Amino acid sequence: MRTLRPVMILSVFLVTLLATATPATATPATAEPAAAAITFTSAPPPSGVTAHQPYPGHTFTATGDEAIRFSLVPGGTLPPGLALSAETGTLTGTPTVASRFTFTVRATGSPSGDFVDQQVTVLVVEPLITVASDAPTSPWYVGQAYPTHRFTAEGGTAPYRLALRSGSLPVGMALSSAGVLVGTPTVAGSHQFGIRMTDANGFHGDQDVTIVVAAPAVVITSGEPPPGTADRAYSFRFTADGDSDIRFSVSAGSLPDGLTLAANGRLRGTPSAAGSFAFTVRATGTATSVTGEVALVVAAAPPAPAPTQTSPAPTDPPTEPSPTPESPTSTQPTAAAPAPAPAAPAPTRTTGSWLPMTGSNSVLVLALLAVVAFCIAGILFVLAHERRRRFTTPR
Repeated sequence: MRTLRPVMILSVFLVTLLATATPATATPATAEPAAAAITFTSAPPPSGVTAHQPYPGHTFTATGDEAIRFSLVPGGTLPPGLALSAETGTLTGTPTVASRFTFTVRATGSPSGDFVDQQVTVLVVEPLITVASDAPTSPWYVGQAYPTHRFTAEGGTAPYRLALRSGSLPVGMALSSAGVLVGTPTVAGSHQFGIRMTDANGFHGDQDVTIVVAAPAVVITSGEPPPGTADRAYSFRFTADGDSDIRFSVSAGSLPDGLTLAANGRLRGTPSAAGSFAFTVRATGTATSVTGEVALVVAAAPPAPAPTQTSPAPTDPPTEPSPTPESPTSTQPTAAAPAPAPAAPAPTRTTGSWLPMTGSNSVLVLALLAVVAFCIAGILFVLAHERRRRFTTPR
């Protein structure tokens, strides 16, 4: 028994030692994460766009994997009205709110699963709305219906609504939400007020307006008309202000013959005689009128230039006819034959000839030609008679 006890103790010790011994195991090395391989290649999207106008459009692009999808990282907000396509990366739409928007776009590669982020800022501004219509008529006159005026706007989205922003209209006038200003002012003075044109999306534009209302009093402003010349076209315009719908007429005296005065103040025509003409012009407005004395001088027409006369060029003198020779067989004494008169030059039709066929001397020329012809005929008759007598045998 005593010999077995140490053996048992030793066995228990060995079993305990083997049970408590921890086997050695290998510790794996910790791997460092790989760097992202995805890269954005597109520029930042357009910014400073106008609300309620189509966005110019933008496409995000990236490289680094076989396929890339795009998404919006939580925490950012696209401008209301815009959308981002996951497949193509296209940002499109029409922004509806004017503000500054910052968001982050993520590009994720496939099959790697790598991704990269890009922060984006898009500014959306309000449309610039302006009043496009002309200023209302000013000045105007107490007690006269104001010419209807319509305010119009551009730069936003129709329809527009008009409202009075500040000041007050002239007493007796009204302004509709459609932008129409009408009425009949009853109080003189200078009236300033502000208007606001608001478009369909709530954006607006402002304008300040001034209308002067005065008591009507017509005043002719054109002055004296310039002198004219007889038989020459004449034109002059009388003008006046201080009232509305002013018309002109002649209230006394008379205009030069050939001239007329239209209701719009235009004096025109061709005066037919020279002289000094006095008449009265009346300018009549809606409420008042005024007259003006006018003295219009019409000068005589300048004399027409005298026509230039051309001296006729002399022609060669006519050739005298040779005398008829006597017969050698005649035994009778012969009387001296009178010398034939020189032949008259034949009239020419050439301009500038010494013997004109027309004009103030044409009758005298024809008479002279008749006398010359008669003389030549008489001479020929005498010569013929004398010749016959010579050759006649005496009985």
